[in-house]
Order: sequence, then C-alpha cells, then structure tokens
Amino acid sequence: MTDGLFSVAFRMHTLSQPSLFQMDDFRQFFIDFQDHLAPRLDVYEQAIYLYVARHNVAVGKRDALIGFKSARKKMAFGVGKAGTSPSEGIIYEKLKSLEAKGCVKILSSERLGTRLQILLPAEIEGIVPSAVPQSVPSLEDVDFFGVAENRSRILARESWRCFYCSSKLDENNNVIEHVVSRPAGDNSYRNVVAACRQCNNRKNSVAAEDFLRTLYRDGVLSVDEFKTRLAHLERLRLGELRPQWP
Repeated sequence: MTDGLFSVAFRMHTLSQPSLFQMDDFRQFFIDFQDHLAPRLDVYEQAIYLYVARHNVAVGKRDALIGFKSARKKMAFGVGKAGTSPSEGIIYEKLKSLEAKGCVKILSSERLGTRLQILLPAEIEGIVPSAVPQSVPSLEDVDFFGVAENRSRILARESWRCFYCSSKLDENNNVIEHVVSRPAGDNSYRNVVAACRQCNNRKNSVAAEDFLRTLYRDGVLSVDEFKTRLAHLERLRLGELRPQWP
C-alpha cells in the first residue's frame, strides 16, 4: 500500500501541465496532507484521496469524473489477498467515508463513473490548525536594558542626547543606564535612560533628583534646564516618555 500512495503522490509532481499546480502548491498540499489529514484516514482512504487529487486539483479542476471500476486497479494494492486491487465495494464504501469526513463531495453518479469534488486539507474544517499570531508583549513588560534593539529605542526617544545634561551622544559616548539602580530598579522604559559616560560615572547610585541638583550646582545646567530635566524625570516615572513600540 505504501508503494501505491507514493506512486500517486509522485504522479502529482510530474504533471504534463505544471502551470496548473506549481511546486509551491504541491509542497503545501503534501505537507498539509501528510501532517494533518493522513493521520485521520485509513490507507484505503489515503489512496483514493490522492488519486482523486491527481485527477482533480492537480490538473486545474475542482471536480472530475472517475470510473472507479478501472481506476481501482491503478491506485494501490489491497491489504487482503496479495497483489489484488481493492474491490469496487471497498472503493465506494471508502468514498462515502471520505465524504463524511469532509474530504470529497460526491456530486453525481454517471454512466462513465462518479463525479467528485475534492477539498484540499486546508479547506476541510478542523484539519489544518490556524497559524497562531505572535503576540506583541505589552510595553510595560519589555526589557529596554538587556536587549540591544530596545536600547536603541531609548536612544531614539532621547533624540541621542543625555537625559541628565542634554549633551549630544554618539556611538562611542552613550550608556543606557538605570534611573533607580538595580536591584531596586527594573529594566522598563520608565527606569532606563540614555546618558553620556560622564554622567553615568558621576551619578553612580545617587538618586536622579539629587544628581540633577549636583549638575545645577556645578553649573552644568541652568535654572531653566534644571527645571526641565526634573519635569522630564517626573514624566518618565509616570510613563509619559514612551519609546517607539513595537
């Protein structure tokens, strides 16, 4: 029976009209069939389904007239007497079970055979699982310190200027640092800022407000700049200074 299934599948790949069933289509069909549909079918149902697919969607049709009296001899060997084809009775019994499983639709019984419409595995309800969309983490849960890509978002939020002294930052003179030092502080966007190396070294574990006062007393910040930086610090804590996400 395995040889029969393989030969039918192989014939689907070697069609005289490849433009109707491209390689990508075949690949997806076979993956969906083997991974999701085949485990729900017995070997007779698999052989019949693939044979119908070969004479249906594989040649650009959605229905086909198949005379199973002769076609049964081309599908596969039966599992009964060695070397014999499945009987007509078995074929029609399995066609009905395939229809019950939603794999085919029996459209009519005609003089030359049975007209069938096939449903691809992806078209059969409950066969191919839907892709689960990747959920985007909440901004509040994102690590903006340990992830390089997210550190760049903090730099962009600060417009490449030091959060404390407003000096211009570059690739060699920037540090993503914690406003509240770890372990008390976390890696959220509310607690990490871009700073110059001088401010990062001077601040150490000092509270941000106290460090800003030091910069003011040392003349690094004017009165207006000091008030502006304090206001920014409060906005940071309130979650108003959001980096671009996602």
